[in-house]
Amino acid sequence: MTLQGDRDGEGLRHTILGGNVQHMKPGRLEGKHAVITGAAGGIAIATALEFAAQGASVSLADLHQADVEKVAARVVSQGGTVRGFVADVTSRKQVESLMSAADAFMGGIDILVTCAGGYKSYAGFEDIKEEDWDQVIDVNLKGVFLCCRAVLPFMKRSGWGRIINLGSLAGRSTSAGTSPVHYASAKAAVAMLTQYLAKDVGKYGITANTVAPGTTMTERVKNLLTPEKKEMFTKACPLGRLAQPEEISDVITFLASDESRYITGATIDVNGGRLMLV
Repeated sequence: MTLQGDRDGEGLRHTILGGNVQHMKPGRLEGKHAVITGAAGGIAIATALEFAAQGASVSLADLHQADVEKVAARVVSQGGTVRGFVADVTSRKQVESLMSAADAFMGGIDILVTCAGGYKSYAGFEDIKEEDWDQVIDVNLKGVFLCCRAVLPFMKRSGWGRIINLGSLAGRSTSAGTSPVHYASAKAAVAMLTQYLAKDVGKYGITANTVAPGTTMTERVKNLLTPEKKEMFTKACPLGRLAQPEEISDVITFLASDESRYITGATIDVNGGRLMLV
């Protein structure tokens, strides 16, 4: 069943889609409930599909309803249960409404994956406009802060939680990154935010970690990457290739599972060896 055009709270529209998992072995995330932001992006799509395959119900959030519906339909096609929301992660009221509605739909929130982020165009340090700086910091950093804060009451209620924030190679070192300074700064701050969060919430049975991908061959990157850039980035990787979205979502799924129960406050680099830190 699909419901379109409904609204929850602060202008939060939603789409409900449901499927039944048939004759499947219990997955690593069986019975868990996940919220994924930036759901129309390539890494988020791969994560949603893997979570569903591993037995989790999923609430997806993105800015555009049509995009959320497409991803939700893919999750349903493999037997998952999903609800899609339209929400702006830079709005505290919309984020709080998202978490409340996701909790009501799924009966809890165990996992949060913050994939919302990015930047619109590249500019050098002196050429970045103030409004562009504000927008990139808001989406990539403030949005993570708001989502993490809003989900905590639901995880504390159950005494179990997994928070996985998406960082970036760009936020790890200037020697390997080629992204603009506002994006790199925001992603570096996400890793530090996650460490402080991990210290605060460990006593509630909640872990918080950052996944920092290198260049990943999502549809957006495929469209933007010139042959010259692709060759340059590939040569910089000891493994000799760029990442596929599923290679990032595999790490996210591990961190969302009970297998990662003694890992918190970590930043996991998934960049093919392009950047190696001791």
